[in-house]
Amino acid sequence: MNDPLSSCEILTVEQLSERLQVSRATLFTWMQKGILAQGRHYFKRGRILRFIWSAEMISELLEGSTEAKPVKPSPVPIRQQKSNPINWEY
Repeated sequence: MNDPLSSCEILTVEQLSERLQVSRATLFTWMQKGILAQGRHYFKRGRILRFIWSAEMISELLEGSTEAKPVKPSPVPIRQQKSNPINWEY
């Protein structure tokens, strides 16, 4: 029997950021956005944070990077009529 955990590595924030070639801040942003899910991609024990490096994690990150993201239309500027406060015909 193959144990799914036998093909996993446990990494620190620094180790994962180095392997993915992203900053620590990017990893924390991904955690906040749910790209990296607790219990699936990482776990915390007290103040200790560790990431689960596996082929599944890599494939999920690659799938997420190719998804088309909706583009928000840029807001159309509202033109305001300029009123002339000075009555030149007085």
